[in-house]
Amino acid sequence: LYSNLQKYNLPFAEAVFDIDYFVRNPLPFYALAKEMWPGHRYKPTPAHHFFRLLHDKGKLLRCFSQNIDSLERQAGLPADMIVAAHGNFDDAHVVP
Repeated sequence: LYSNLQKYNLPFAEAVFDIDYFVRNPLPFYALAKEMWPGHRYKPTPAHHFFRLLHDKGKLLRCFSQNIDSLERQAGLPADMIVAAHGNFDDAHVVP
């Protein structure tokens, strides 16, 4: 992710997720979010569907993910089975 941020001309790579920078310049975040929005560009992989299969068979206790793309949900895994360590697009909302 960070290696693809040069096009946003950020002062530092993490600025795209920094609330202080967002307040001054939200455009890089919105452009990146549009690229990453579930269903827009990326689709669930066989691994995501495998998690769903494990759940359907009663073998999955929980799915811990560091990804923010919500592809587990798109593959049909119920929200209560997913622990999104860094958050995800499922609960995205506008910052007032």
